[in-house]
Amino acid sequence: MTWGACIMTVLQVCAYGAEYPGNFIASLEALEAALKRKGINTIYAFVGRAADKDWCRQIQKRTRVYFLPEAKARILPKTYQVFQKIYKENDIGIAHSHFELYDIPATVMAPRGTRVYWHLHDPIEKQKGLRGILWKLQYGIVGKRATLISVSDHYRQTVIAMGFPAEQTTTVLNGIDLERIRDCRSKASRDINFLTFGWDFQRKGDDLILKACDRLEQEGYRFRLLLNGNEKTWPHLEVYLAGREPAYLVKGDPVSDVNSLFEHAKVFIQASRRETFSYAVCEAAYAGLPVICSDIAGLEWAHDVPSVSFFENENWEGLYRSMKNFLDGCEVKKQAIDQSRETIAAHHSVIAWADQMIRQYQI
Repeated sequence: MTWGACIMTVLQVCAYGAEYPGNFIASLEALEAALKRKGINTIYAFVGRAADKDWCRQIQKRTRVYFLPEAKARILPKTYQVFQKIYKENDIGIAHSHFELYDIPATVMAPRGTRVYWHLHDPIEKQKGLRGILWKLQYGIVGKRATLISVSDHYRQTVIAMGFPAEQTTTVLNGIDLERIRDCRSKASRDINFLTFGWDFQRKGDDLILKACDRLEQEGYRFRLLLNGNEKTWPHLEVYLAGREPAYLVKGDPVSDVNSLFEHAKVFIQASRRETFSYAVCEAAYAGLPVICSDIAGLEWAHDVPSVSFFENENWEGLYRSMKNFLDGCEVKKQAIDQSRETIAAHHSVIAWADQMIRQYQI
């Protein structure tokens, strides 16, 4: 595709401001590098709270970064003013909006000829009331000017049901930064039987895991569960426990190196009620851990990863039985772990993801 003498620029619009870059930023940086090899520039727009994060400062050293309002961003005039400034100061050939928040302003303010992509990362649901009206406006009206990329085919179908043109949608699974994850099987110190990332108490199924653990403890099993959460997790946990302090429970906060968690764990649990693509499941399997996972939409790909076993969504007794098997000495064979790592390396790396995005951009 010829873009003329001017260097075309891709704008990555990200409703993202997490403490650590994670696989999301690693993916964008892999894409940025792939675009650079084609002579295409990349710039970014993040939420304002990203400005003081180390990963964002590193990005600013090499390319232009803008910052957007976050509260009431869809209706705030300043949001549209920032986009107007971005489009005026740069020759934006492609605007790629991630995490829904800025889809509408990024599209409404885009100049004629700018191609707009919406990247659906979250497990949204059809709703009533004000949220239903918003989704109708976003996906049924404004979305007609965009191409939608979903990380899960289930949620792609969800937005089509809301009115998004089906022919303007596609599914591209996420990728993980393979260089970030070590093979942790050789670590001798595995003092944690079960590890889970449960920052969203309800959605991540923390209550299901705790019910299964309570049953195991009642039956005389001695084990440790590391519930890795954050400041939003603990109030919900306190309410759920109602003053109890289970001997099996270990609470952990976010860490900069996820390998420090994988190295101490024997089994990873993902008990989520809703997911799109689970970075955590993919990372844990690549690190060499057996994974117990809820069988939900968005995790269909994990059925091709032999070290992942499933239980029926919200069936804590099924989870209990899987956990019990491991405590009784069940092991996943080395061949299954090796095959899992090979599958993930081949299909779910950030490099593979960037190649797919280049194809979506048609450049």
